[in-house]
Amino acid sequence: MARDNRLEAEIVDVADGRRARSERSRQQIIDALFELVQSGEMKPSAARVAESADVSLRTVFRHFEEIDDLYREMAHQCRERLLPAFDKPYKSTKWKDQLFEHAERRIQVFEEIMYLRICTESRRFKSDILMADYQRHFEMERDGLDKVLPNKIKRTRKIVASLDIALCFESYRRLRQESGFSVGETRDSILDLLDMIVANAED
Repeated sequence: MARDNRLEAEIVDVADGRRARSERSRQQIIDALFELVQSGEMKPSAARVAESADVSLRTVFRHFEEIDDLYREMAHQCRERLLPAFDKPYKSTKWKDQLFEHAERRIQVFEEIMYLRICTESRRFKSDILMADYQRHFEMERDGLDKVLPNKIKRTRKIVASLDIALCFESYRRLRQESGFSVGETRDSILDLLDMIVANAED
């Protein structure tokens, strides 16, 4: 009986070891894609990801049937890591101050995931998976802004639309890339724009 128990324990240990190795290789693949994208490589092939992760191409597709599944998982992990920054309470109780705190949080996140967003958004028009992920991200950003604004402002569609444009990723990206602004210059431009939009809004 003791021998049978030992044998059963050894089988369990082997299975656990295989699962752990499988999970490590899966995470290596995700991390490799993220590092490639963050370095500016916008369309790394599955073979390039496999090489960077130091695994076989077969291993990549064993974990991810479609390359878009890999992109979605990368975006999901990144989002899960950054969400706590959006969920923490605001320091101020005034909506205008909260709006600027919200903007600061977006700026920080946008800078960290800029190349990831560019990469996935360029692929979403050919992928239902990534398009659905984009819609979830878009709704999350809209919900975040909605929670900050008072009802009287939310009823003013022009102000809401202007705030949405000022705080969207595309505006941030254009300032950073097309205009060549530094992070600090981009931050100042966005906050100045918010100032102008809410200048005439009542407290």
